[in-house]
Amino acid sequence: MTNETSNKQSKKATRTNILILVFALALIIISISYLAAHFTGESSIKSEEALTFCQPENASSDQQKCFFTAHWHTQFDVKICDETKLLPYETGDLVKLHTHVETDKVHWHGLLPVDPKTKEITDYSDLQLKNVFAQLKVPVIENEAYGYKNGDKCPTGRTGEVKVLVNGKEQKDFMNYRLKNNDKVGIRF
Repeated sequence: MTNETSNKQSKKATRTNILILVFALALIIISISYLAAHFTGESSIKSEEALTFCQPENASSDQQKCFFTAHWHTQFDVKICDETKLLPYETGDLVKLHTHVETDKVHWHGLLPVDPKTKEITDYSDLQLKNVFAQLKVPVIENEAYGYKNGDKCPTGRTGEVKVLVNGKEQKDFMNYRLKNNDKVGIRF
């Protein structure tokens, strides 16, 4: 083999290696971008402004159906007998209340019925805590949380009571509380 042939083969091998390297880097960048987008879930989505809309648009109010919608988030912090409990992962109806990969963050982007004449929401039941707990399979009722009833003792011997705090304030009638965007809900026993 001549020197010239050897040089040509060496240059060709170098070009091939460079092309393989460029292709591999492109594949790595695409993979990282995909994984970042896939595993961040909705964390990069900002809460949308609330919107009320009616259908059909040009009909009179007595012929319309109107709805309120938004994209809201609520943070939950659950401590039962000093033990942190996590909300169920990927639970709930995607067009109502649900959870994703973010720990203890509840998402809501559903529709609430609105009176076509007054433009006021007529049914908040999807956002009431009693329905939130039911939809997300969170074992909390008025006097019981995660199997502990008011007056039960924790393993430490301390007697407990179910308490729900919303934005740091205790809610006595917490089962009927209606979630709002960016609420912070604490469940304690």
